[in-house]
Amino acid sequence: MKLKKGLAVGIGALLLLGGTYQIQSAYAADNPQTVVAKEHNGKKFDKLSKYQEKIHQVNQLREERLDLKKQMVEKKDQLVDLFLTAKKSGNKEALKQVKESKKQLKTRNGELKALLTKGKDERKELQEAVKAGDATEQFDKVIEVQKQVNDKMKEQLSLLNQMIDSLK
Repeated sequence: MKLKKGLAVGIGALLLLGGTYQIQSAYAADNPQTVVAKEHNGKKFDKLSKYQEKIHQVNQLREERLDLKKQMVEKKDQLVDLFLTAKKSGNKEALKQVKESKKQLKTRNGELKALLTKGKDERKELQEAVKAGDATEQFDKVIEVQKQVNDKMKEQLSLLNQMIDSLK
């Protein structure tokens, strides 16, 4: 008996929800704001289509940065193993060389952090410039900062390689 009542209540709830959904979808079809939103998105994409080449260039630089970051993680993982091996074996000379490289790496990290902050600010300005309609100059600034970031990361990779070589 309880099963029949529960089934009846469940079916009634489904009918009620289905009717509500139908009313909402009919309202959305008649709502002119939906059409305005679609037109607005079209204008946004029209603005961005002018900068398609620049967008691809920025994305390529981002991809390169992520690849460099991946390499850095792998190098740091390798350094952990080499450092622990050198520490166990008592290779003090290698540890001194690594300590010096570590100081250089720390200064490069500070420079990289400043560049990343600058890049974040440039991207915010880029969004404003795209809304305004003329973002060519701002795209060039963003690309330049991204190139500087990638160059700084390449310097860090070379320092990590030096550290690995001194610990081997």
